[in-house]
Amino acid sequence: MQRPVIAIISTGGTIARRSMDPRDTVDYAEIGASIGGGDLLGALPQAVRKRFVVRDIPFSSCDSVEMTLARWFDLASVVNQTIAVQPDLDGIVITHGTSSLEEAACFLDLVLDLPCPVVVVGAQRPASAISADGPANLYAALQVASCPDAAGRGVLVVSNNEIHAAQEVTKVSTYQLETFRSPDFGPIGMIEANRVFFGRSINYRRHVGWPTGYGSGAEIPRVDISYSHAGADGVGIRAFIRAGACGIVSAGMVPGMCTPAENVAIDEAVAQGIVVVQASSGYCGGVVRRHELYSRGILAAGHMRPRQARILLALALMAGVDRDAIQTLFDMP
Repeated sequence: MQRPVIAIISTGGTIARRSMDPRDTVDYAEIGASIGGGDLLGALPQAVRKRFVVRDIPFSSCDSVEMTLARWFDLASVVNQTIAVQPDLDGIVITHGTSSLEEAACFLDLVLDLPCPVVVVGAQRPASAISADGPANLYAALQVASCPDAAGRGVLVVSNNEIHAAQEVTKVSTYQLETFRSPDFGPIGMIEANRVFFGRSINYRRHVGWPTGYGSGAEIPRVDISYSHAGADGVGIRAFIRAGACGIVSAGMVPGMCTPAENVAIDEAVAQGIVVVQASSGYCGGVVRRHELYSRGILAAGHMRPRQARILLALALMAGVDRDAIQTLFDMP
């Protein structure tokens, strides 16, 4: 049987960190050492490694809190180049820190056109920890990336033997292994008994594509997130306006509502031509285009969480998409 050819693009994060103490699952990020993609693969048993032809492509050793939209553009370029020069690839696995993994996966899904599966994977425990989850997650990601049924589903996130759509998934736990969830619709598949199963299809996919004319070092519009709370006075929103924000995502109280003082500041932002998107800080559920938002010129985030809504808004602004078209993107389930 011909072995599937998979490229592993490593970007750092917990899955690529090692501590001197196998009990350490907390301090490794600051005092541990980085390892490469080859070391990650070396943690898998030889019988597992022999199932795949793996090509290691180092990208960075950045922790996920150091990632930016500019770095994700560079990562997307590496994905495109890898596919272009290696047409025999069956799939791509990207290792990434979990803190911003959901943002990275969403970004890649919004900009990439994919002829083969692309799977983003991370870990909750460093490679040196007792019962490290990185090797198991990596093996599961290799299985999904080499599965023909994974093609055409956009960027996928694999964790704890579950498969999630990039635009639906979020990290919900600081240290527990069951950290990635798709709260509104659930995972789209699973890995069980060394087999990949897809339980549902995705009938939509928000897609912006590569912004015309964007190159390394190009300007990316500033889009900020304002987190609502009882008594919020709008000072954060006005600070974002002064800082030059082109867009603001309001992470409102469930189901996407702000204090009266925040609403005044939001109206000031809209009056200055800033695109404001109302999202919810809740775990699940969407923000619909209700009359009050429409009348004030505010967009509704739908089922996108604030951090992912920020990425979609930034990319849409770069692409020159008008407000109505941006709202249509958010309106997808």
